[in-house]
Amino acid sequence: MDGDAWAVLRWPTLKPKRARRRPLFSVVATVSFVLLGFLFAGAEDPPAGSDLSPLTAMSLEQLGNLTVTSASKTPEQLWHTPAAIFVITRDDIRRSGATSVADVLRLAPGVEVAQIDSDKWAIGVRGFQGRLSRAVLVLIDGRSVYTPLFAGVYWEVQDTLLEDIDRIEVIRGPGGTVWGANAVDGVINIITRSSRESAGNMMAVGGGNVERGFLHVRSGADLGRFSYRVYGKAFGRSPQYHRDGRDFDAWQMGQGGFRVDWSTGLRDSVTIAGDTYGTVAGQMQGISTYVPAALTNVQGDGYFFGQNLLARWRRTFSSASDIQAQAYVDRTDRHELNFRERRTTLDLDFVHHLAVPRQQLVWGLGVRTSPSQYTQTVMTADFSPHHHTYNIFSGFAQNEVALVPGRLALTAGAKLEHNSFSGFELQPSGRLLWTPGAHQAVWGAVTRAVRTPSRVEDGFQFTSFALNSVLPVFTRLIGDGQFVSEKLYGYELGYRTLLGQAVYLDVAGYYNEHDDLLSVQAGSIFRENTPAPHFVLPLFFRNKVRAITKGVEVSPVWQLKTGVRLKGSYSFLRLDGGGVSVAPTVTQLEGGSPRHKLVVQGSFDMPKRFELDLAYRYVSALPDLRVAAYSTADVRFGWRPARHFELSIAGQNLLQPEHAEYGGDPGPLVGIKRSAYAKLTWTR
Repeated sequence: MDGDAWAVLRWPTLKPKRARRRPLFSVVATVSFVLLGFLFAGAEDPPAGSDLSPLTAMSLEQLGNLTVTSASKTPEQLWHTPAAIFVITRDDIRRSGATSVADVLRLAPGVEVAQIDSDKWAIGVRGFQGRLSRAVLVLIDGRSVYTPLFAGVYWEVQDTLLEDIDRIEVIRGPGGTVWGANAVDGVINIITRSSRESAGNMMAVGGGNVERGFLHVRSGADLGRFSYRVYGKAFGRSPQYHRDGRDFDAWQMGQGGFRVDWSTGLRDSVTIAGDTYGTVAGQMQGISTYVPAALTNVQGDGYFFGQNLLARWRRTFSSASDIQAQAYVDRTDRHELNFRERRTTLDLDFVHHLAVPRQQLVWGLGVRTSPSQYTQTVMTADFSPHHHTYNIFSGFAQNEVALVPGRLALTAGAKLEHNSFSGFELQPSGRLLWTPGAHQAVWGAVTRAVRTPSRVEDGFQFTSFALNSVLPVFTRLIGDGQFVSEKLYGYELGYRTLLGQAVYLDVAGYYNEHDDLLSVQAGSIFRENTPAPHFVLPLFFRNKVRAITKGVEVSPVWQLKTGVRLKGSYSFLRLDGGGVSVAPTVTQLEGGSPRHKLVVQGSFDMPKRFELDLAYRYVSALPDLRVAAYSTADVRFGWRPARHFELSIAGQNLLQPEHAEYGGDPGPLVGIKRSAYAKLTWTR
């Protein structure tokens, strides 16, 4: 069964493999590519009317002036945001060569992204990397995609047309005051463009050795106060490398949707958007049976379907005051190899932003109900009851006070929330921002956030064959409702500056105390006689583990000359755990997220409408998962031969034939293949 909780059954801990040495030519080749791009670079304006613009056209001052909304649910400049926030722009996405939202997130500092196999990723922010990203809140246009069944995000169904994404705002660190429970280690907010900005037609087609084939289409129009777009996409991907020959992870997906934006005048605006998708994703699951007593790795397809509809109304009173109401309904149907769950989520949200002298106050109310129906398909995995409704009621308020106008501001707030599992939760925060100059900012924050229990910790039983003895022995993971919320107390300090006109620098450091983390406590072994006699060792979810995470993230941007930009990021993480658990959850925490992550990117606008984008990535080892440190590189080469056409060729993971990034499926580690694909894009 998928989920971070199943990691506790990797027991005993496996000995890590010795990290393989990487050849020197990997680094030499990367440096050579950068120098080659630098020599031939020369900025050139895009053709008139093109939807494509050079990444390097944005000045570094404009980079700091980007407007973000995720930190406070209100627009504010990046310079004036007292949080560790990183923006992945539309051009960053286009020129990265990435083909999924998960892969795009590799660009953000402090975000650990590891591909498990063709259709699964493990993502974490400042540690706690895992299959379902249990301590990270993910939103698409304000719609939460966090599932309360297994506490996390199914990345394989979080998709949209990458060409329609305006930006991805990544908050590293707690965001519970504004966004509520489960925004513990970070918030990832995917924001699409308005239909007015994407008016016209677009078609993209391509394929390669892993990305077997894809088709993206979009059509829309701007009719004055009313604009719309519709889109569709489909792709098929081949399995990754399996040294045992069990190529189970082929993946196909189709998705379509629409967006309508309507402005009734200067004050009111309305957005209505919806999506529908269907996915066939190859899986391999370990399924236990009582008769015969065995654990069998079963290979097959998972079938996932979903639809969502969102409506948002905003009334603007002034540049500093507005109200916004949003509602969405989200339906999902997951048919895994060992269970099926159908869920409908209805969410209502209201936010009021108003300005009073020297203050910016934002407050809001929210309600969410999420009934689900679980269908048991194997005897050894079950929830009780099968039908369950998850409810959340919340209210928050946050106020920014200008202690020294234009120089020093204090932001304080809290969110009070009631959920079906742990009752009332309070998540306060305090943030201080000092801006000694127009292009300089220092900030600090103290925050409390919680990860509330989910259904896996309340009403769940998962039985696994453990030992063949006189009577077979099974372990049974039990969520008996005794699990309480995981808690984080976070302390952050950050600095942003523009050094001249050539270098933009963003640095953030943190120290987090995590308490009441997931542990497993063994009960007394007992005998069961049906469906055949066997012994059961119960394992209960408890909160006996604690941890401290501390680290630093540095993300500079260097504008070498017109048309040449270098970007990079370095993230250091130290995670120290302690506590009592019969399964090795402590060592899994310490050895399940990389200590070091380095990314270097070069973007070059070249003559004759050519573009060159290079990326080098180093990720340190994951000892608990037997994953060695690895280095790899991506290359994208783009050309606009005519006004409405762009041809690009992208190579990914080029420094070795395959490499492992994470463990998670039964069987040996899956190798992520070296790959390449070509893409032709037409816009009009």
